[in-house]
Amino acid sequence: MTNAPNQKTRAKQDKPFINQQDEPAITEMRTELKSLRGLLVNQLSGLAWGNETRYHPLRARMLQRLIALGLSPTLARSISEQVKESDDFEHNWRMALGELSHQLPVQSDDIIENGGMVALVGATGVGKTTTAAKLAARYILRHGKGKVALISTDNYRVGAHEQLRSYARIMGAPISITANLEELQEALRKYSNKELVLIDTAGMSQRDMQLNGQLAMLKEGARRVRPYLVMATNSQRGVLSEVVRAFNPLSLAGCILTKVDETTSLGGALSVASENKLAIAYFNDGQKVPEDIHPARAHGLVSRAVSIMQHLSGGVADDESLSLALGGMVAQAHA
Repeated sequence: MTNAPNQKTRAKQDKPFINQQDEPAITEMRTELKSLRGLLVNQLSGLAWGNETRYHPLRARMLQRLIALGLSPTLARSISEQVKESDDFEHNWRMALGELSHQLPVQSDDIIENGGMVALVGATGVGKTTTAAKLAARYILRHGKGKVALISTDNYRVGAHEQLRSYARIMGAPISITANLEELQEALRKYSNKELVLIDTAGMSQRDMQLNGQLAMLKEGARRVRPYLVMATNSQRGVLSEVVRAFNPLSLAGCILTKVDETTSLGGALSVASENKLAIAYFNDGQKVPEDIHPARAHGLVSRAVSIMQHLSGGVADDESLSLALGGMVAQAHA
């Protein structure tokens, strides 16, 4: 009598054989299923948004304005649910803006007021070097000369140091160019008698593998340094979220918003800061040094976001965008 095949052998025998010639058909089937799923989600989103506008018209109108502000659907819905509705929509809108201000994390004027060792990190082209010059100049205006030093770790761009050298020369501040961990530590020791030391780091894509080396150098070699993420507000919300995730291992002390004068929507950056609990310290709205940098104030940032929205869009988001953004959330919540 033969022994019954064991469970492993039986499972192997029962496993269906897939012919390589069948793979294109399977791929096509998966593509069709994905397409059907997307179509179903869109239809459910439309139905959900339709129900929202029918049964909660004031809240739907509120969501329209919050989305037009540039806020993420998640934050927009959270704010709308916190507002106690009345028949006066403009009153509701003011309450919503107050709630957004309340949820927006901001810092006091800490860098310019108290100094310390500060590193500016972020993607390429967001304005780190100009921000460093503005902070240094503001500190000198408030506390006097001879108290600020600059360090650059940017050895990737040709001529990357020249702009910072020019600012340092004008302000009468010493500057060091560092290429590795040892040189950075030596520069920090050299400037230990300075009240404010600003480190301008290399800008690179959040997906660049060289970023790991920059992060490791700051984490291991400069533990006393407070890193601030510089974010360009004219970037898409999804890009800003990815940047925050990439730089979060540094234990960020806060963020500085740039290019506020160039953005078509400030709400995206405010959403990212709020949802990541990343305190906004300053914002830049021009290239002038040192005039165009300002301490962050929650109500001021929200007012600026509203002003940009009113100027560009009139404060109305189109129904299709709302249906996809908010209707999808409603459909998922009731699934």
